[in-house]
Amino acid sequence: MTKKIRSEAFESIHSSAEALLKVGAIDEATMREFDEACMAEVSAELSDQEDSPELRASPQTP
Repeated sequence: MTKKIRSEAFESIHSSAEALLKVGAIDEATMREFDEACMAEVSAELSDQEDSPELRASPQTP
């Protein structure tokens, strides 16, 4: 299984937590808590499907 950020909001929160970790404002244990809260496990099969060109292509409008 792979992990994926749950949403754009969680992506922003996780990015902020990474910055706090980098400057020493939070520790590794706290960062793991942010990882658990912000990321969801996705099966490798679903992850592969999301990376397929068919799903990445934008819908064509007439």
